[in-house]
Amino acid sequence: MLQGSGSGAGAASATEPFWMFFYVDHTTRFAHNTGIQRCVRLTARALLELGIPLRPVCWRPGQGFVLATPAQLRHLERWNGPPVNAWTLDLDTAIEPAWLLVVELVRSRVGPSVDELTRAARTLGLKVAWVFHDAIPIRLAHLYGGQNSIAARSHADYMRGLARADRVLANSLTTADHLRSFLKQEQLPYAHVQGLPLAQACPGTQRVRHMDFHQLEQPLRLLCVGSLEARKNHRTLLKALAWLLAFEEKAVDLRIVGWANDPATAALVERAISLGLPVGWIRDADDDRLNQLYAWAQFTVYPSIDEGFGLPVAESLWHGRGCLCSGNGALGELAAEGGCLTVDTRSWRSLAAAMASLLAFPNRVVDLNKAAQQRPLRTWSDYGQQLLAALELR
Repeated sequence: MLQGSGSGAGAASATEPFWMFFYVDHTTRFAHNTGIQRCVRLTARALLELGIPLRPVCWRPGQGFVLATPAQLRHLERWNGPPVNAWTLDLDTAIEPAWLLVVELVRSRVGPSVDELTRAARTLGLKVAWVFHDAIPIRLAHLYGGQNSIAARSHADYMRGLARADRVLANSLTTADHLRSFLKQEQLPYAHVQGLPLAQACPGTQRVRHMDFHQLEQPLRLLCVGSLEARKNHRTLLKALAWLLAFEEKAVDLRIVGWANDPATAALVERAISLGLPVGWIRDADDDRLNQLYAWAQFTVYPSIDEGFGLPVAESLWHGRGCLCSGNGALGELAAEGGCLTVDTRSWRSLAAAMASLLAFPNRVVDLNKAAQQRPLRTWSDYGQQLLAALELR
């Protein structure tokens, strides 16, 4: 069942109070750093910096858990992930209590099922903890082909599997409620589900805490960060922008950053550019390029219909930029403490009116940015310590 031997720089010793398998299977092979991949990297980094010995494990059919290879660890190191030599490369030292922590989204159509991972962990005497991100493929099933689509059915199977975990840490209070409601409806256990909101910090960059007086300049420079897919709602944003340019004299310059997860949404953005809308699309920005774009922006817009947490909003606040976003659900949780202008992002008219208000009253941009720069934001170290407390390890 266990493959691999030897130990890295962070190898466990007999004095360590526990050990942990940290599941990294999909992130070690995925070419982009989307929200879940960021959570995998930054949660691991936080726990390692807190002195927790993590074993980076993947799944191999017919064998079970195996150690990540050096090449996979180098890929994990990208985008502010943990250094290659920080992991414990030892699967043989058994210390109680022991845990398997899964931050990734696991669905059997692209890998092992939740049940397979759970059974394998139990065989090794491991307790099982999951970070739950969202119920979106079920809640917004119409965007994924309906309730009978593969996406919705496999996500429902994944959520049912979480009933057998020892702990489930949902990444917002909203998503905790969604999972508990689903499991209750399925007549499955849900008392082990709790909300543990993610961190709002962006490791590798300094938090912006100063005022930028250039924000009164025209055009209004807007940044939108997020994968190009229907749920992220670029269509509504572009419709609002087109209306604004037709009826407002003041100018807007929009930069969209994100990979083309949905060809139809990508084609829509390309068509907007070809029609002459002031839109630029950066498909795959690295950390340095993204930091440059936040420095360029005067404000950000995140028109997503629904999120489990909303990392791009947190990232905007960290960079000292206010954000135009939804006030509902998990995004509303995140926006409530300041620095955000909330609207009904399902309505292009509401988005257009909000952008028009920022153009008409430039000091509003400054005030919201100041609120973003002054509000307290939780670090990944804070999150790591709270995660350990939830597992009763600290």
